[in-house]
Amino acid sequence: MAQKLTALFLFIGILFVGGFQTDDQPPPDPVQIGTEEGYYEGIRSGLEDRHNFRISRAWQQIPRSQLSSDNKDKIARPLIKIGLLRQVYLSFSSRDKFYTYLHAHPEMNALQVAQRILGQRFVRAYEKSFQKGYVKSLTASPKKAASYAALLKVKK
Repeated sequence: MAQKLTALFLFIGILFVGGFQTDDQPPPDPVQIGTEEGYYEGIRSGLEDRHNFRISRAWQQIPRSQLSSDNKDKIARPLIKIGLLRQVYLSFSSRDKFYTYLHAHPEMNALQVAQRILGQRFVRAYEKSFQKGYVKSLTASPKKAASYAALLKVKK
């Protein structure tokens, strides 16, 4: 009985102080966040790759002969992993905590780390929308590419 009363008073105290207050905002949906982040990162990477695959050459060891818009799916896969690792990095409060976590789990690859930290739903949404944004911006007409660039400026 005393434990129930203590738990009740503790719960009321937390409510009174505002510990459970959410300001009438539902928790963020990981699918929506993953979709948005992935799409914008995909667009950014695709726009960079329009210039002789600048970002892919910088981040990947793909031979120049394989860097073409025909291989856009193959080119995007490593960029997705890099983007997910960036999202994981941003989820940590400091650079040191991020590196400590990575060194504590050397058996995990970038995708596994992202799934553990960000969640599988976020990762799946990020991958799909990154691919979509990358392909759209890479193969867009110059006028459409300019509108994608303007969209990114507004996003910042």
